[in-house]
Amino acid sequence: MNIIQRLPIPISGLILALFSLGNLLQDIHPYLRYLFGAIGGAFLVLMILKVILYPNCISEDLKNPVILSSSGTFSMALMLLSTYVSPNMPFAGYGIWIIGLCLHILLMIYFTYRFIIRDFDINTVYPSYWIVYVGITMGAITANVHGINQIGFLFFAIGFISMLITSPAIFYRYIKYPDIPDMNKPLTCIYTALFSILIVGYLNSAANISNTFTITLYTISCIFYIFAFYKLITYRNLDFYPSFSAFTFPFVISALATKGIVTKISSNIITTNILTAESIIAFALVAYVLVKYLKFLKNSEKSRN
Repeated sequence: MNIIQRLPIPISGLILALFSLGNLLQDIHPYLRYLFGAIGGAFLVLMILKVILYPNCISEDLKNPVILSSSGTFSMALMLLSTYVSPNMPFAGYGIWIIGLCLHILLMIYFTYRFIIRDFDINTVYPSYWIVYVGITMGAITANVHGINQIGFLFFAIGFISMLITSPAIFYRYIKYPDIPDMNKPLTCIYTALFSILIVGYLNSAANISNTFTITLYTISCIFYIFAFYKLITYRNLDFYPSFSAFTFPFVISALATKGIVTKISSNIITTNILTAESIIAFALVAYVLVKYLKFLKNSEKSRN
């Protein structure tokens, strides 16, 4: 039980990354999708148990704007989980998708009231804010599995508009107040997810794809990827924090964006090599953070004994 109680909410980002990595690597072997899906599913069950068994701990943690904004990866993970379930149990898959979508919309509403309208503080603004607002794009990525592409494109539009609205505040915060506590430094890597998730959402939901628009987004995403990867290298000696989850999904979704470019826009030696490199990096980072989390949870159990 101590492991469940000590399970940090940001592990939801790792869960989301595991589900996404399964989709990224399924072309190598279909079993890889189910392997990473099963690992992510196991952690998801533990996270749900924590919500049921320790609601007071969850409530207390969510008073922190960084943790609350990071919690959006939980609802995103549910939406992605629905794509694993739907092929065999379409009704259950659709139900999981609706739950994930509703939870994310509720998060957007509550977070806006609590930390934008009522208690806004520029010092608590981090790229995790994009999880709350741009994260709704996961609805666009997954809606086609449930046969509702038009609604999916609506979620892409909301995510894109949210990116335009939130980005100036986040950029300003990092320029004006560059000092970041070590525990929140990994969140900088979310930069690489910003345009990548929009690309995947657009390619999965748009009725007619604009190559010019997609390539423009992809060019910006590549610049952000380089920036995030540079930051990742500078953070290599950080002690472990639950925010290490930010090292996972952003790089996986970036690889998925490149995979979308290769599949639907342009397949050449450059893009395929980029896809290979990004896939290797994404796999390595997810494996690295997974091991770190397992050690963290093992130590939590030891401390109990």
